[in-house]
Amino acid sequence: LATMVNSIRERTIAENSMVILLQGLQGEVTTVDLKNESTARGRVVSVDAFMNIRLEDVLYRDRRGQLTQLQDLFITGRNVRYVHIPDHRDIMKTIEGQLAKIHRVRNFGGEGGGRKEFAKKSKSDFPKKYQSVSSPPLQTALPNSFYSPRG
Repeated sequence: LATMVNSIRERTIAENSMVILLQGLQGEVTTVDLKNESTARGRVVSVDAFMNIRLEDVLYRDRRGQLTQLQDLFITGRNVRYVHIPDHRDIMKTIEGQLAKIHRVRNFGGEGGGRKEFAKKSKSDFPKKYQSVSSPPLQTALPNSFYSPRG
C-alpha cells in the first residue's frame, strides 16, 4: 500500500528535491547501491522525504558478494549511494505525477473543496464583530480646560 507524505515539512522537502522521483518508484522493483559497497534489490514499498527507503522481497548482496534473501529491508537515507531508475520509467512523467499527488493532498481534492494550507482569508470570512467599523476621527487637541491655569 503506497503511503503519502504526512507532514507539511516532508511534502515541502519532497517537492523541492529529487526524492520525489524515488517516491514515484513505489511498487517498482529496483536496485539500491549503499555507501558500504553493498546492494539491495527489491520492490519499493515507501520512500520518505529524507530518502529512507523500505523494500520488500529483497535480494541483499554484501560487499563480499554474499547473497541474502530478506522479506523486507529498511535503508536509511544517509546510507544510500545510488538508486537505479528502471529503464521503462519516464522520469519527467514520474516527477509530474508525484507533484500532482502532493498538490491534491495539499488542496484536499481540488477546486473549492476543503481547507487550503496557508490560504488567506477574505474580509467576509471573519465574524462581523471583528470587521473594522468607521469611527470618528481622533481629536488631536486637548480640551481648553487642560491649558487653563488652576487657581
